[in-house]
Amino acid sequence: MRGWTVGEGVRGLLAAGLTVAALLALPSAGPLITLPAALAAGTALLARSPHSATPAVAAVSLAATAAYRGPAGNEVGPWWLLETAALLALTVPAARRALHHAVPPVLALTALPLRVGLHLEPPSPADELAVICLLAAAASGAAVAAGRHLRAQEARRAHAVREARRAQRIALARDLHDFVAHEVSGMLVQAQAGQLVAEGDPDAAMGVLRRIEAAGLRAMDTLEETVRMLDTDAGEDSGPTAPGAVLAELTAAVRRYGSATLDLDPAVRDVPPSAHRLVTEALTNVRRHAPGCGDVRVTVARGGEGLTVRVLNTAPPAATARPAAVAPPATGAGTGLAALRRRLATEDARLTAGPTPSGGWHTTAVWGGA
Repeated sequence: MRGWTVGEGVRGLLAAGLTVAALLALPSAGPLITLPAALAAGTALLARSPHSATPAVAAVSLAATAAYRGPAGNEVGPWWLLETAALLALTVPAARRALHHAVPPVLALTALPLRVGLHLEPPSPADELAVICLLAAAASGAAVAAGRHLRAQEARRAHAVREARRAQRIALARDLHDFVAHEVSGMLVQAQAGQLVAEGDPDAAMGVLRRIEAAGLRAMDTLEETVRMLDTDAGEDSGPTAPGAVLAELTAAVRRYGSATLDLDPAVRDVPPSAHRLVTEALTNVRRHAPGCGDVRVTVARGGEGLTVRVLNTAPPAATARPAAVAPPATGAGTGLAALRRRLATEDARLTAGPTPSGGWHTTAVWGGA
């Protein structure tokens, strides 16, 4: 059995005290004064879903107002105020739930001054009683506004959560595209190379097939990891990355590329995850758009500007020979540098990319003060 919290215990004590007070006040104030007030206050204190009980409480209050015939002495004043406060407290969650749920308590609050005012000695003047009823209606309107404001806040919060999760899933999809595209483009290059050497050097062809298999397994691992993170609300439960893990992944990606060289500053112990994405995106673009280029150099260094990651390739040959049977790698639409630039902008990083004077291409990101 679930134990009571401190707040529930306090509310229970208040409700018990209220019950005792109502029983003691019955002879002087009467049941039509004490019981509706005690019911409203008890519901506000103890009900787990007060909006569901509010119509019944309001109906009891309206019935008591209609049936009460006095007397209205000083002893009824505290109970009238208690019932007013309790109905206001019940109006807020009712309005938060749905606007029509607030109609019964608003009617009960508006009529409640009549229960006392009509039976005073002498009775309250009609204009004075009308003003008090209008004030009660205004107070109930404020409670309705508070409930609708809470509902609007709840809706905005839910919308923000949905948008945040959507943004996380889009980011994962972009990363998945970049990582898998990197591996698949490498597999295509290896397959094309394998077709060139298959007849003359079967052993070399077997080595190519093993590299294709390894790249396919890495792509499958990436897919499985992404699905796992989607199952845990876009990776929010996946835990922090171990120190140096991203740099190790970046190093492995450069090594798998084959013809790329990594210049790593010994002062760099790790890099942001977006640095790994930049390198894989740039290397994939080299495979797609500059096949056969003689030199690809990846530089990771720390200097006065901060952490710099650059991928630089030389110009490809004027014409890269391909056998007619080998199709060029597909150049399907990707998220590319534009999406990467947006991501880096959120990390106080600057991305530049463009041709070099020698006809090659560079992709460079600098994390200021990293």
